[in-house]
Amino acid sequence: MAGGTASGRAPARVGPAAGLAGLLLAALLPGAARAGEAECAAIAAAMQALGAAEQFHSLLTVQTPGRRRPVREERFVLGDVVYANSPGAGRWVKLPMTAAERQALGAGLVAYPPQDCREEAGTAPDGAAARLYSFRQMLPGTTGKDTSSEAPGRLWVAADGRPRRYEGQHGEVQVTLTIDYDGVTPPYGH
Repeated sequence: MAGGTASGRAPARVGPAAGLAGLLLAALLPGAARAGEAECAAIAAAMQALGAAEQFHSLLTVQTPGRRRPVREERFVLGDVVYANSPGAGRWVKLPMTAAERQALGAGLVAYPPQDCREEAGTAPDGAAARLYSFRQMLPGTTGKDTSSEAPGRLWVAADGRPRRYEGQHGEVQVTLTIDYDGVTPPYGH
């Protein structure tokens, strides 16, 4: 899953996009008691539900200016095992996943809580019933300076309370993360 594992094993090193996605997802955790408190709480609950999910498949797509093709990273989490692809190497890695690493899927940087959370009308891009939440975060600047920048985001949460899709932007970098929970099998043979 985006953001890698707490121990820094291979899933955390599959590319810079994983770090950005981890930053964005981790920022969705508790600690957001501002305007839209109920909506921010719903976002936090959805991220906790992701960590509690026994299995899921995630696909992270990061579009960066100057790159013709987006960076894509996939993860298959099945109980205490994670299969992660390495875009640079073009192969799958199978690693154990501890309970602490599972909880760290969305807890890496709580320092960037969502702000101005609100629920919007709409359905998930695939047409499934879902609640759509928009929010913004203040993240470290993309230029490496000590400035911060606003990062708008949207999260689709299904009726079961689990996140299904995230779209966000940090500077000129656009991130999309889709998450599926049904019929998840090891990626071999794909």
